[in-house]
Amino acid sequence: MVTSTRAESATRKRRARRPVRRLLGADMTLGALLVGATVLAVWVAAAPFETYVSSRERVAVLEQQAAALEAENARLEQRLDDLDDPLNIELLAREQQGLVRPGELPYVLTLPEPDRPRIVEAAPAPAEVEQDVLVRILELLRRLFP
Repeated sequence: MVTSTRAESATRKRRARRPVRRLLGADMTLGALLVGATVLAVWVAAAPFETYVSSRERVAVLEQQAAALEAENARLEQRLDDLDDPLNIELLAREQQGLVRPGELPYVLTLPEPDRPRIVEAAPAPAEVEQDVLVRILELLRRLFP
């Protein structure tokens, strides 16, 4: 009976191992499929995610440009309102064009230019001795033929 017990126990052990091997094989296959599905999902989702990120960056840039343009529009609208005012038109005409009303005396104040030299008396130029043409020719010949 001891032999049959040993044989039975060995058979039981073999039978017990087979399902474990089958389970390990199934788990490995399932694991490989899971890893493959994850890699495929990341690969498929990478392009849309990149597009999403670049779109968000573009939206941020466009929002900054829109804010700058709105500020410029507000400034130009204020300038338009200022140009509709007759007092501002008169002030601009006086400042930029030098216009005056009839009966007013125009005058202009100018500041001295820092780069412009002041007018001072010119120093007398050294008196040059006028030489006759023949004298100059003789001096030239003496220098050439000593």
